[in-house]
Amino acid sequence: MIQHRLNAGEVLVGRYQILNYHAAGGMQEVYYCFDQTLERHAALKIPKAGVKDRRFRRGAEMGARVNHPNIAATLDYYEDDSLTFLVEEFIPGLDLGQRLANEFHFLDPYLCAHVAHHVAKALHEAHGVGICHRDLKPSNIMTSPDPSIESIKLTDFGIAKLAESEIAAEMELFAEDESTLVTSNTLLGAVPYMAPECWDDWKSAGMPMDVWALGSVIYHLLNGAPPFGTGRNAIMNVAKYQAGTFKLTKPVWFGKYPDTRDLEGNLWDIITKCLAVDPADRPTAKDLLGAFNSLTYASGARKLGYITQYPMSYAGGGTATAGFIRDVDNESRFFHLTSFYGMHGPEKGQKVCFASYPGVPSPRSSPILLLK
Repeated sequence: MIQHRLNAGEVLVGRYQILNYHAAGGMQEVYYCFDQTLERHAALKIPKAGVKDRRFRRGAEMGARVNHPNIAATLDYYEDDSLTFLVEEFIPGLDLGQRLANEFHFLDPYLCAHVAHHVAKALHEAHGVGICHRDLKPSNIMTSPDPSIESIKLTDFGIAKLAESEIAAEMELFAEDESTLVTSNTLLGAVPYMAPECWDDWKSAGMPMDVWALGSVIYHLLNGAPPFGTGRNAIMNVAKYQAGTFKLTKPVWFGKYPDTRDLEGNLWDIITKCLAVDPADRPTAKDLLGAFNSLTYASGARKLGYITQYPMSYAGGGTATAGFIRDVDNESRFFHLTSFYGMHGPEKGQKVCFASYPGVPSPRSSPILLLK
């Protein structure tokens, strides 16, 4: 059993009551707490292994400078000889990495555009006040648990400064011993989204590395896997990409859906610009936000359901490439194959999320996204 350093019921500095252990990242442990002064719940983060580190304070100061609905707010910081902690807005839900691993095979273009647009807003706000995140990846993007992914917040700005030095040190070790990559959760998690200049000089890499990371995240959302793979493969493929011997390929399902063909093209254009080898050739966060602001995409509420019939049978015989979904409210909804996003199927019993609109004789569904 893992022993955590803070215990439920413990009250820090006469104010923050620890309710339970919540999660751990490469750089910190996270606890769910109650702020007894302001009577609100919050996330309380402490540096890993109890190490006091001034970078944790600098990171907190950086996080406090950014105020935006798509960024988790930094609320407080405390440090003395025996205790260091950061208090941040608590975001109920799951990080995007968890959802990609356990829920989504990939996102349809509408849902991808919705998520990426909000992350671009967060990045624009941070870069506007001179802050580079430096560790943008799905696990640092918190989402509400609903199938619409209504709430999206970029987090861990307060940890970025701490992660910066650790990643730099681990990259130096990796150059001497490649097994470092396997033993370091911090470096391993960052590698699939790291720009090529990071390997040349991590500390001098700047805001364009965040743009590259966002392009990699968008690709992951659409493809179900990062553009260059993971681990050592990602490092080698990025090097090949720099040399012009690795070609970025579109998701295999691109071009199959007439309704989203234009949006797919626009998203692919954003991805390829973000993944320009030369940092100077990448768009700025301001450019990215402008590109997303110009997109047209549906972002209506979605429901969960199961396919109950496919293909649809006619009374007089024969079948059609259409079927029915039953939602969590036990209502039956019609759908057509041209609106179904999945690597296989549709098949009876598959779990899906979908948007719906009125229809006769049954409500219609579009798009329909296959879930794990």
